[in-house]
Amino acid sequence: MTVTATAQTSVQYRWSASTDNVGVAGYRVRRNATVVASTSSTSWLDQGLSAGTSYTYSVVAFDAAGNESAPSSGVTLTLGGGKPR
Repeated sequence: MTVTATAQTSVQYRWSASTDNVGVAGYRVRRNATVVASTSSTSWLDQGLSAGTSYTYSVVAFDAAGNESAPSSGVTLTLGGGKPR
C-alpha cells in the first residue's frame, strides 16, 4: 500500500486487492482509525486535509456476507508545504 501527497491538502491512498471465499465487495478506508470512505476500488483520494498534520491510513476489506478482514498495517504521512515529510 502507498500513501502519496498529491497537494498540500490531499492524499492518494492505494492498496492491493483482497480475496476471500465469498468475494470481496469493497473496502473501508480508515483515517486515524475512523472509517472515512467505502469504495469498491483499490485506491481513494482524500481531500480537504490540513497541512502540517499527520494522518494514518489503513484499509479493511469486506464481502457480500458482511465479513471483514483485519485492518491493514497503518501508513502515516505528514502533510506540509505540499510535500510529505
